[in-house]
Amino acid sequence: MTAHVAFFSGDITRSGGTENVGVMIANALAAAGDYRISFISLFEEADKPFFEIDGRIDRFTLYPVPTHGIQHYFDTCKRLKRLVGEQRIDVLVDIDGILDMYSLAIRRATGVKVVSWEHFNYLQNPGVPYRKLTRRWAAHSADAIVTLTDADKKLYERHLKLHCPVVAIHNPMAVADSGQVYDDGSKLIISSGRLTAQKGFDMAVDVAAKVLPSHPDWCWSILGEGEDRPMLERKIADAKLDGRLVLEGRVNDMGEWYRKAAVFVLTSRFEGLPMVLLEAKARKLPIVSFDCLTGPSDVVDDGENGDLVAEGDVDGMAAKLAALMEDDERRQRYSDRALQHAERFDKEYIVRQWKALFAEIGE
Repeated sequence: MTAHVAFFSGDITRSGGTENVGVMIANALAAAGDYRISFISLFEEADKPFFEIDGRIDRFTLYPVPTHGIQHYFDTCKRLKRLVGEQRIDVLVDIDGILDMYSLAIRRATGVKVVSWEHFNYLQNPGVPYRKLTRRWAAHSADAIVTLTDADKKLYERHLKLHCPVVAIHNPMAVADSGQVYDDGSKLIISSGRLTAQKGFDMAVDVAAKVLPSHPDWCWSILGEGEDRPMLERKIADAKLDGRLVLEGRVNDMGEWYRKAAVFVLTSRFEGLPMVLLEAKARKLPIVSFDCLTGPSDVVDDGENGDLVAEGDVDGMAAKLAALMEDDERRQRYSDRALQHAERFDKEYIVRQWKALFAEIGE
């Protein structure tokens, strides 16, 4: 009988990097045909998923309408337990480690195997202080923990007493149009992500204030939406960057933005392994990124296909970005070398790692 693997998400219809990579892996596993694949969301807020989901994948929700909060904890566990039993789910892959609080609670009663897939690094607990507790719980009771980088795997091994394997599996890099050519005449900088403190777009404004006034033919677009928009709008206005640094909101065709950009900039305070950098790399864009604890150094070869800057060093990033803006030959060289060492992000290789993990835990 074919094993049933369900990917558990807060809301798989969202447009974030976590949902993006979850859909990519699930689609690839469904296409391979070795497992029955499904998605479980706490709820689905959008009418259709932002990222296209393979038609062979079933989708289930625990609640018919958006439902948040720890006050629903026991009801959520009850609903999840019932669904796991009804659908005969063999493996729950928690796309966000915070969902372990529900999956691990029903693991013994249902016999389901639980894989905790960590998309932040071990030292970060964005928005949810009890994430520390779920990580300890996963270390004790999960069947496996998946990190995005070897550096994060080492953090787990250093800080926790583990009773399950920890496996580092990179996010896959999407395959870009093979005929895409870098636009060496472009004067557009792009950044992408939710407008939240994690992504550090307040620092992007500070960098822009240092580089755009002296480069009047350049502009910068930030793609994404989020709760920091009002603060960022005020900061952009105060820096007199209206029309030069633009919050574009949520966009549907990221590929078009990558095609017309000259440079991709990442200003995050922390990451796991950012999908936006892998997407920029696939499109052969030069990258300038803060070298936060995990992620950027796995994607960018410093001085070869991009520049890494000490985390939070606004002046350093402004200097690196300005130098790249002023050097057409260097931007082209970075683009030519963008796919250096890209094999480690090959989707087929990464799917084989997931299959090996499922075999290891007995599915």
